[in-house]
Amino acid sequence: MRRLCLLFLCAAAVSVTTAAQSSAPATTEGLALFDEVWKTINDSFYDPAFGGLNWIAVRDELRPKAAAAPTTNAARGVVNELLGRLKRSHFALLSGSATVDDDMVLRGEASVDIDVRVADGHVVVVADRSGALSGARSLMGERIRSIDGRSVIPAADTPMLTTWRRVNAVLHGPEGSTAQLELEGGRRVSAPRHIANGLPVRFSNLPPMFVRVETYAAQTPAGRGVGVIGFNVWMAQVDQPVAAAIDAFRGSAGLVIDLRGNPGGLAAMISGVAGHILARADLLGTMRTRQAPQLKFVVNPRASTVDGRSVTPFAGPVAILVDELTASASECFAGGLQDLGRARIFGRTSMGQALPAMTKRLANGDVLEYAIGDFVTSTGRSLEGSGVVPDEIQPLSIASLVAGRDDSLRAALAWIDRESGRIR
Repeated sequence: MRRLCLLFLCAAAVSVTTAAQSSAPATTEGLALFDEVWKTINDSFYDPAFGGLNWIAVRDELRPKAAAAPTTNAARGVVNELLGRLKRSHFALLSGSATVDDDMVLRGEASVDIDVRVADGHVVVVADRSGALSGARSLMGERIRSIDGRSVIPAADTPMLTTWRRVNAVLHGPEGSTAQLELEGGRRVSAPRHIANGLPVRFSNLPPMFVRVETYAAQTPAGRGVGVIGFNVWMAQVDQPVAAAIDAFRGSAGLVIDLRGNPGGLAAMISGVAGHILARADLLGTMRTRQAPQLKFVVNPRASTVDGRSVTPFAGPVAILVDELTASASECFAGGLQDLGRARIFGRTSMGQALPAMTKRLANGDVLEYAIGDFVTSTGRSLEGSGVVPDEIQPLSIASLVAGRDDSLRAALAWIDRESGRIR
């Protein structure tokens, strides 16, 4: 089944880098880089017609610019222009020789343990897991103006993802260092950086990442018990904890699967996880590649637990939470279940970056991420560009965050109450 690569983690996790090659004259190397990238995509792009784009003409136009580039980094700029002509997600050149002056480059492996989103022209803290502030009050709902003296206030015309990547980069630094945050209103706080909690794993040619699964019991407004399961990436290491959590919540009134901020991962996993909540081998979606025009993602119903007990998949209401940083395999899972009518989606429209992709280490040491397929749900719906639109949209509310309210979760729990009442 290949894999869905992690665009967000790829784009943001070019960790501690060196500048050894970044300014050296390298006309020959830059041209070789351009040619290798062009040929890789030419041989693997899922649509031989390139959606009407004349890929050979694009090469002929840009190759002289790569040949004339005075440095390897300048040639990388031409390669990025080449990738931009495709107008698709999951195409990125990840350089191992960028400089720390690049505002997209992580400045260390540790980070402040908060999550941020961009809303109404502000960078807003949406989660504070913290030990980060050593007992200080929660940053939930706070608007960050600068980090270590670098302004993070979004420009009006800056895409949300670009702002998020810049903020994520400057939140990172050496382990044990401290980030200086300036908040709206002038308040300043010091936040220690830590290596992320979770199980460290490696994926293809990418830097290490940390897998986390979080589960807890919640109650609906009517007092019904609901299991909430969240995980940050689709890797094999989440399979057993998710299976155990669903088994523990099997008698609950409903399940909530939280995929907010989850950028994707291994494509084949969506069939197995869906099998915990579907008893039939229904079609989640179809992937089309150059070599295989009909790769079907079919639900794999789970009829037994890890320890061998016979069970039936969970049959109660299932809600899925998504937001603007939900991408790739997470979108395929949520959109596939939405079109099957098996889950109701809550939150904010997902990223719309849902193409199956691979990574390749290039001859100069850079890593190319490149899409090798298209994905449509069982109804023929493409999620690329449009994303998964929630059945119930909850805009990001700073007031709710400050008050400690999770609007998307609250809406999901209220819906489970309504569904439980209707079923009974």
